[in-house]
Amino acid sequence: MENRDETQVTDTLDEIQQENISEVAENLDNSEVEENQLDSDLANLTDAQGVDGLVKKAKILVDEIDAKYDEVFDRLKTDLADYQNAKEDLKSTVVDVNGELETLIGYQQDKLDELEAQEEGIQYQEEQEALDSVQDSIEVLSKDDFAEAPEFKLSKDIAPMYVQEPSSGGFGAFLMGLIGGGATFASMAYFASTKLGIKLDPSKMPDMEVCKPIFDFYAKLVKQTDPNIGMGLMGGSALLVFLIIYKMKKSSRATKNLEFAKAQLAQAEEFVAQKEDAKARLEEIDEHCIEAINTFKLYDVVLNEEKAKLARIRFIEDDKIASGNFHSKSIQEMEDTQELISNVKEYVATPMVDESNTLSQEIKKALANLKAKIDSVVSRLY
Repeated sequence: MENRDETQVTDTLDEIQQENISEVAENLDNSEVEENQLDSDLANLTDAQGVDGLVKKAKILVDEIDAKYDEVFDRLKTDLADYQNAKEDLKSTVVDVNGELETLIGYQQDKLDELEAQEEGIQYQEEQEALDSVQDSIEVLSKDDFAEAPEFKLSKDIAPMYVQEPSSGGFGAFLMGLIGGGATFASMAYFASTKLGIKLDPSKMPDMEVCKPIFDFYAKLVKQTDPNIGMGLMGGSALLVFLIIYKMKKSSRATKNLEFAKAQLAQAEEFVAQKEDAKARLEEIDEHCIEAINTFKLYDVVLNEEKAKLARIRFIEDDKIASGNFHSKSIQEMEDTQELISNVKEYVATPMVDESNTLSQEIKKALANLKAKIDSVVSRLY
């Protein structure tokens, strides 16, 4: 696993390094750029440049997936509102149609009961059985009678990631270098004063009369008589120590920053993978909502048409009911209506997502049943 992560980081560094040498590459035909030349250019990249590139790469990865995820999230939020409205409209339609079906079946049952009492029920047994098959599944419905599954609550369940810019460590290195350089200068002054028998007062800055012998001491070490040369030697030594400490601290910090940037990039890649998975789940739910909305609308149209058919049956075929010869197509319309209503109730009672917030298999099956039944009804019309 670690080898794979190191390979991914190395590949990313290669991309970053290629960006830094783009000016060279632009002047050459791609086919003429040899691998060893590129390797040579990449080897000259500093840790600081690598850190900047890795941080930039991590920011790009995080920003891109955040933008894509938010786009899907906002779209699903809108579609979910439309989905809920369409579902409520369908429930109202189902209640109305169910009432019409209840009225028709009750009306027909009364007629059959009257005729059965008159003629001992033999002539109407077949029609009674057909009616019973529908009536057994019919119930009085109101909107509150739907055993509705808990509403899916859309939420962002992945904590955001903030890409950090590691400190360059320049200020700390500068302070450490200053301390080291100052200590070097003071040590050199103290060493010379002990050799010359000069007592230095650390509580105040020495004047030129005290400093001149010290500068002369270091000038004579290099066989010079000008005290300015001795002062320059002390200052140069202090500056050299300052630069050494500064460079060492900066280099150490750059190495640590590079390791931090590599780890942060690996975290960014893991974050992207998690958000890609979450985005895919949201997209699947969104596709389901859109498909369900279209199905709901078709159900609304067909159920309202069924309601009109039931009213027509009750009005036109009243004499057929009285004669005990209810039309078989009317029974078919009632059965279709009952099945449409049952499928809607089944769908409404089915949870949309499972425990992992993934579109549930049950809701997929329920929608497939809705579509299969409505397609069956529509296919008989055309």
